[in-house]
Amino acid sequence: MPLPYARKAAPDGQLASPERVTPAISVAFCVALLACLALAFAAAIAPFSDPRVAELGVHIARDVVPWNVVASPRDLAAVTAWLAAVKQAGITPLITFQHADGNDRAPTQAQFLKDFLRFRTLFPWVTEFCPWDEATHAGQPTERHPRLAAQYYNAMTSHCAGCTVTAPDTLDADGNIEAWIGQFLRTARPYPKIWPLNPYISVSTDNSRPIRRLLSFVHGQVWFSEVGGIVWWRFHGRLIYHGEAYAVKVTKNIFRLASISPRITRVYYYHWRSPGTPQSAKKSTWDAGLVTARGVARPALFAVAKALHRQIQTATPSSF
Repeated sequence: MPLPYARKAAPDGQLASPERVTPAISVAFCVALLACLALAFAAAIAPFSDPRVAELGVHIARDVVPWNVVASPRDLAAVTAWLAAVKQAGITPLITFQHADGNDRAPTQAQFLKDFLRFRTLFPWVTEFCPWDEATHAGQPTERHPRLAAQYYNAMTSHCAGCTVTAPDTLDADGNIEAWIGQFLRTARPYPKIWPLNPYISVSTDNSRPIRRLLSFVHGQVWFSEVGGIVWWRFHGRLIYHGEAYAVKVTKNIFRLASISPRITRVYYYHWRSPGTPQSAKKSTWDAGLVTARGVARPALFAVAKALHRQIQTATPSSF
């Protein structure tokens, strides 16, 4: 979910392989409400009714959905409800596609285009898209197939007149993402104007080098398409607990690193609401929420508000 005067602004070094923006830099801050479609979608809708979202000036949100979301009744119901809530709140959505639920096989370009066009028919007012989520990651079928990712990009750009189509987003934890991008560019047409990056390692270590390397390798805007201050997460069933103080530090790093170049024009913060404690949310794998499961503001939320020069209410809204 982004902010007013538009500069949009992961785990730390423990991550296995596998939220300062000023008017001057003009960045649209976005708290990315990525709906986990495997969970009750009502939880993804709730943040839009939280008055603190409006107080921060959020006006953009991001959702990651399966590439074949239109073919899954459950996923389609979830994204339909999420988009309805976004539209009612006057927020512009960015839809990012990824592998299908329970199936990490890559679709052909024809299969991808068929379901993308079905999605466009259902939601013609949605005009911002990213072809693939963390396309460089080992958990995605595009990791070793940048040419296929480019074919998805080409299919979208040639069949979505007036749309904003970014390059696939990449993850700084994946090492030499520039080599992958180089292969992608051999097939991609036209040259992308926007390069989304999930800079989790960079913000957790306050290291600008991976971001600067990407900036020097590509032309156009760079978006922080997903990033946040992690309180706790699980990897292969192992709990990694950082705590709220760590999340505040990382949140400050996000804004500092987003300010290193005027080409960094958006930041999507993942995410708004915590799933709960590690004990109460045993099926969840990630908590970078700006508010607790009960709606209480965490210190990171006030760090975001301070960076954006925004006043937000300190009391928990009665809606929780």
